[in-house]
Amino acid sequence: MRKLWAFFFVLFMISFSVQAKEFFPQYTDDLEEKQIWIQVYFKPNSNIAIMNFRVWFKYPPAKVFKVLTDTESFKKKMNNYNDSRTLTKQLAKKILDANPKNADDVRAAIGTNHLTSDYNRQVGHNWTDYIFFDFNFPWPLTDKWVVEKLRVDESNHKKGEYKLDFKMLAGNFKANFGHWELVPVPNHKGWSEFRGSYETDTGISVPKFVTKKGTKLGFKKDIASYRKILKSMK
Repeated sequence: MRKLWAFFFVLFMISFSVQAKEFFPQYTDDLEEKQIWIQVYFKPNSNIAIMNFRVWFKYPPAKVFKVLTDTESFKKKMNNYNDSRTLTKQLAKKILDANPKNADDVRAAIGTNHLTSDYNRQVGHNWTDYIFFDFNFPWPLTDKWVVEKLRVDESNHKKGEYKLDFKMLAGNFKANFGHWELVPVPNHKGWSEFRGSYETDTGISVPKFVTKKGTKLGFKKDIASYRKILKSMK
């Protein structure tokens, strides 16, 4: 049984590696020109919007990773967030036990606890993070909040590779999960590619074309903020 499990594990890792290297390669020309590609569509017979993306940054992966995971700064530096917090496992459990009905309930459970963005980080290893986001949705849409569990893999950081996947533990989304990774850009020394796939159902009753447009615009705003932050860093 152990040998059989090991076989399937190796097969999965090989498959994942192939998929990662061939992540929508037909859109590389778009990246050469615009440095961003986004695709949004819906699962059949579902309101879950799937967003696939590839983004190039003119900065090395380690620097981009620091910006992408600087949770505590999002509320200060990015327009799409009312609040953003890093949580311990114990604090996340306290929030879940409180059965929050809204973002204010989460803040009440957090209380005076203040952590740094890298509080749970284990540099160069696999580690788990917990976060709280209160998203600023444009009027007339209702703001959304979420408590998430993140699994981070930076075991291959020496090659400039970082991976992260997340899932919702609590929130007023109907669905919210996904993954992303950072890798060096071939033939572009010092550049990074940020790519991944998010699946989201906001539970908001609007036409799907509005959801598609809003999803793309919101993501582009985040990318613009990341670029601005990276440019300001020494």
